[in-house]
Amino acid sequence: MPRIRLRAALAGLVLAAHAPGALTPARAQQSQPQPQLGQSPISGLDPAPPTPAPSFTGLRGTSADNGLAAPAPGAPLSDALAPSVSNVPGAPNYGKPVPPRNPKLGYRGQAKTAARPLPPLIPYPTSSQGRQKPVPPIGQPVPDPQPAPTVAAAPIILRKPPPKVETDPFAPIGVDAGVGGLRLVPYVEVDTGYASNPNASPTPTGGSWLLRGETGAAIASDWSRHQLTGALELGYNKYFSQPNADRPDGQGKFDLKIDVTRDFSTDFEIRGVLTTQAPGTPGIGSSVVNRPLVVTVGATGGGTDNLGNLALGLHGTIDRTIEQNGATSSGAIIDLANGNYTAFGLQPRIAYQLTPGLIPFVEATIDTRKRDEQLDLAGFARDSNGLSARFGTTFELSRILTGQAAIGYAERTYADRRLQSVSAPTIDASLVWTATPLTTATLKAATTINETTVTNSAGGVNHTGSLEIDHALMRNLMITAVGSIGVTNYSGVNLTETTYSTGLKAVYNITRSIAVTGNFTHDRLVSTAPGSDYTANVFLLGLKLQR
Repeated sequence: MPRIRLRAALAGLVLAAHAPGALTPARAQQSQPQPQLGQSPISGLDPAPPTPAPSFTGLRGTSADNGLAAPAPGAPLSDALAPSVSNVPGAPNYGKPVPPRNPKLGYRGQAKTAARPLPPLIPYPTSSQGRQKPVPPIGQPVPDPQPAPTVAAAPIILRKPPPKVETDPFAPIGVDAGVGGLRLVPYVEVDTGYASNPNASPTPTGGSWLLRGETGAAIASDWSRHQLTGALELGYNKYFSQPNADRPDGQGKFDLKIDVTRDFSTDFEIRGVLTTQAPGTPGIGSSVVNRPLVVTVGATGGGTDNLGNLALGLHGTIDRTIEQNGATSSGAIIDLANGNYTAFGLQPRIAYQLTPGLIPFVEATIDTRKRDEQLDLAGFARDSNGLSARFGTTFELSRILTGQAAIGYAERTYADRRLQSVSAPTIDASLVWTATPLTTATLKAATTINETTVTNSAGGVNHTGSLEIDHALMRNLMITAVGSIGVTNYSGVNLTETTYSTGLKAVYNITRSIAVTGNFTHDRLVSTAPGSDYTANVFLLGLKLQR
């Protein structure tokens, strides 16, 4: 009987669950009222303390500051993640006021930050500002490297400087001149060899062994403000088979620069050249058997004022040329001293610095030459006035190509109207090309108007050019190859002389003070005058002592 009653009860529950409008457990749970915020879900207990609305973080920030509203009690979480229309510009807000935008917040609701300051400007290391030593700001005391006696300071351990790399480890060091920071580099050289044509004669009588002695010195200052440089060389050739060909030679130049102010400087130069005239030289004839001396000394002085990138210079020059009389085989004297003269000149110059490595300039020269004798041996008055101008630039291209080049025009007029004026375009250059750390090429060019005693000729226009290549085969072995050409055109007469010269020199440094030298020179003269051409070869081997 109890079993029948249990089965009837279960069947009634099944029918009630499937009947329309029946209350299922899920529906009963949904129909059951939810506890409000702040109430306890368990009846009979005190209400729970109120909790703040949760703040949800999404892609646009927090719900409190970026448009995400907290979910209402009982609302699903998806409603909280939906953006609030109250903070979207132009969106309907259903009659509610739109809150103003916070100016302190950025585009994405983040707090605005101050912009980072730009890094300070740093000059290039190769600029003039970069080469200067740092100076402390105004008002900031210069730190004292030595602390006070009452201050305890840790000792400073000085770092040993790295060894200096010498570009030429066999260059002479020099000696102290004992006069105000001057460095003197003296040397003595003795060579012996053979000359095929000692007198450079068109009809050589034979070669001769020779002995050559040479001495000289270079000087340089080690001053912080002014500068002094100079060099002097003197030599003598002794020919054993042809004593008439014995001759001295030499040259020297000293330059002094004085910095009067930061922008104004004065400079002075003293120069001199000693040479000889060979028999057969135009103007002295072939009857001269000795080598008449020719001495030229001169000086230059002036100043340069720098006005920013503009430099204005003015210099004055004076030169004196003295010729020795010649002698014939019979003992007769040929008056060559008649051609002695003095030259005075003025040189204005304007230069403008476009860049530190490019400085174009314009230079003019105004000079006059006064002879000791008003008339020469042929009765011509050879006093003259000259005017020349040139335009060029000095440059330094990455220290690979440095030097100066200029082109211009020169003209000289003479007191004697029978002598026509001499004029010609001029080319002057001195370029140094450092092809590699071991190879250097030097190119030189010059144009001058020389004096002459050739009858009916006012002077000779001389164009010269040379190329010298130095190459270090080893650190102590230097090879030098030289080639030059010179062309002299004499005005008023049909006379042109062309000189070719080539040479090869080697210097082997045993130590800084001892070097072995070898030299070969080939000279050739081609002239339009009949019987004036000659060829000469010279071989030399010597020992050089330097300090």
